[in-house]
Amino acid sequence: MTYKDRLSFGFHIPTKIVFGAGSLKEAVKEMDGLGMKKALVVTDGTLKDSSMVKTLMEVLGERAAGLFPEAIPDSSFQVVSRGAGVFREKGADGIISIGGGSSMDTAKAIGVLAKKGKEDLQEFVGIGKIGERIVPHIAVPTTSGTASEVTQFATVKDHEAREKRLLSDPGLIPPVAILDPLLTVSLPPQMTAATAMDAMSHGVESFHARFYEPIADALAHQAIRLIVQYLPVCLQKPDDLEARGMLAIASTLGGMAFQNALVGCVHGMAHALGGMYGLHHGLANSILLPHGMRFNMPVSAPRYRQVAEAFGLDLKGKTDLQIGEMTVQAVEEFSKNTGLPQKLSQVNIPRENMLEVAKLALNDPGMKSNLRRVTDPQEIVPVLLAAW
Repeated sequence: MTYKDRLSFGFHIPTKIVFGAGSLKEAVKEMDGLGMKKALVVTDGTLKDSSMVKTLMEVLGERAAGLFPEAIPDSSFQVVSRGAGVFREKGADGIISIGGGSSMDTAKAIGVLAKKGKEDLQEFVGIGKIGERIVPHIAVPTTSGTASEVTQFATVKDHEAREKRLLSDPGLIPPVAILDPLLTVSLPPQMTAATAMDAMSHGVESFHARFYEPIADALAHQAIRLIVQYLPVCLQKPDDLEARGMLAIASTLGGMAFQNALVGCVHGMAHALGGMYGLHHGLANSILLPHGMRFNMPVSAPRYRQVAEAFGLDLKGKTDLQIGEMTVQAVEEFSKNTGLPQKLSQVNIPRENMLEVAKLALNDPGMKSNLRRVTDPQEIVPVLLAAW
C-alpha cells in the first residue's frame, strides 16, 4: 500500500475498553479508577425504564448522583443546558452515559458545561474550543454504530436553524468505554442495521479521508471485515452474543479509525440531511455511502483495494478502477441485504432541495476532510440526486 510522499501523523486513542457480557457491572470499579465519587447517569426517554438502566442504577447504588433521561435524537442546546443544571444540583463529579450516540454526545456536552462552569454551549462549538479534559465520563453504548465512546466529537443540533453543530476536541474523548453485548441484544433489526452501516461508513470513509494512515487503515479494515461477517448473523439471530459482541467491537474499531483519519463527503451530506430533515444518521450514511465512494473514485480507487479485501473479493488481475467499482457494488449489495431503504426518495427527502442540502454539506467538517477536494456545492448535487 502506497501512502503519502511524506508520511507523518499522530495517533491518539486514550480510551480504556472494558468488554464482555455483563461488563456493565464493572461501572463502580471504573469510577474508582477515574476518581469519580458520584455519577450523573445520562440516557434517553426510551431507555429510562429499561432493565439495562435499572441494572446500572442498582450497580451504582449510592454512587449514583441521579438520572438525567432527557437525551433526544440530535440533542439540543436546551437539553444540554438542563443536563448541566442537574449535574450541579445533584452534586455529581462525573458522568456515565448509557444509550446510543445521542446519549453519549449529550453527556459529552454536559461534561463541557460542568467543567467550564458555563450555561451556554455555543462558545465551545467548533474545533479545539475546549482545551482541556472534561469531567470524567464512562461511555456505555447500547448500539453498535456511532463509536462516540472513543472519539473526540459530539454533535448537537440547532433545531431552530435546522443545522447540526460539531464540537471537536481531544478533551471530549471518554477515558473509559464499557462494551457489554448484552445491552445490544434487544436492539430492533432495522436499528441494528442502520447503526452498523454507520460503523461501516466510518471504516470506509477512513480510507478516503484526508488524514488516512497505516494504523487507522488496519483498524478500519478489521472493522469492515467484522461487520461483513457478523451483521447478517445479528439480523438472523438477534440474541447471538458472539455476533453482537463482534459488532460492538467493529463499531469501536471504526471509531478509532475515523477519530484519527477523519471522515469524508458521505458524513458531510448525512449531517446536512440530518439537520434539515431529521434523517437518522446511520440510515443517511447507508444510503449515501456507495454514491460518495463513486464520487471519490478518481482519487481514491487505489485506497478501496483494502476495503475490497475486507469484503473478501477476488482481486486477481483487476485494475484499481475495476476494484473500486467492485467494492462499491459490494457495499451496495451488502446494504440492500440488510433490508434498509436504498434511496433518499424512500425516506421522504424532497428532490427539489438538493442544492440547499449541498450548500450546507459543503461547510461540514466531513466535507473539508474528504480526500477529493470540494469547493462548489454544485459538485455535490449530482451525488445527492444519484442517491435520491
